[in-house]
Amino acid sequence: MKMDAVYLIGERKPEIRQVEISDPQPGEVQIEIVACGVCAWDTYLFKGISLLQPFPFSIGHEAVGRIAKVGSNVKNFSPGDCVFCIDGHPQTQMAQYTNISTDCVGFLPGKPEKPAEFARLIAEPCVCVISSMTNSGLRPGDNVAVIGTGYMGLLNVQALHHACVGKLIGFDIVEKKLALAKKYGADACYIYGSAEAEKAAKDIIASGGFDMTIECSSTQEGLQLASDLVRDGGTINNFAWHRAERTIDTSPWHLRGLKILNTGPAIDRHFRDNVIPTSRLLSRGIFNQEDLVTHIMDYHDIQKMLVIAESKTEGYIKGVITFK
Repeated sequence: MKMDAVYLIGERKPEIRQVEISDPQPGEVQIEIVACGVCAWDTYLFKGISLLQPFPFSIGHEAVGRIAKVGSNVKNFSPGDCVFCIDGHPQTQMAQYTNISTDCVGFLPGKPEKPAEFARLIAEPCVCVISSMTNSGLRPGDNVAVIGTGYMGLLNVQALHHACVGKLIGFDIVEKKLALAKKYGADACYIYGSAEAEKAAKDIIASGGFDMTIECSSTQEGLQLASDLVRDGGTINNFAWHRAERTIDTSPWHLRGLKILNTGPAIDRHFRDNVIPTSRLLSRGIFNQEDLVTHIMDYHDIQKMLVIAESKTEGYIKGVITFK
């Protein structure tokens, strides 16, 4: 059958195309997509950065919706189930339908009906957070600093708050985001560059440093702060995707025996195994995106959404495109 899908046909040029979608293959389900999150990667692709293939190509890997059809040998999903997707291949989830392997699909909690309800249950980013925690060696009682409390940083704060960590603090340059970090369980939050933040950093360093720093800012300053605040033998969890060259003295990394992790999905050979645990945590309300999803738009407004997401104007934290 024919369906609409969002393509990028050139730099800053999205286009809605009609494409054919087949029935799901064995082991797959077909999902009628209600909403799809706009990832930071989508905004970079929009700018022609971090391309994995030449234009044109379809985008989207954070879909939520309802099962429309199931392929043969599928036993754990039925038509009508409300579900979320993680990254399948190819990335064609910013569309009216997608076919995807069942190990890339998890159940949503409750019974969402309206597009806005689905939009606040985007779960692929939550799976990334759980994968990061699983692979970082985080232990109960560890003191943790989250550097950059944007969308992904705030999801990390929400998860860490329920993970029996010791002290949990946040750094950012936006007061509103730090207020949300406090709301979600951070013990203290600091505006980066302020006198208060500098004093807090000096106190942490003087006390021996934190067990783990989680870098979510994608900035030179954030990476340096993550390096400065971690204790000897501690872990810098580089959660962010730095899309530019960084300059840092790595001698302290060696002399202090720091562990450096890039916790993108590729670090986890069993990334898809995090779908079921994430679904359970969603059911418990561990991840709350009511305040995080700030922009919801119909897919026909994809150009406007990508421009806002790129510039982060109008109080933007997370955008979601809807297909209903």
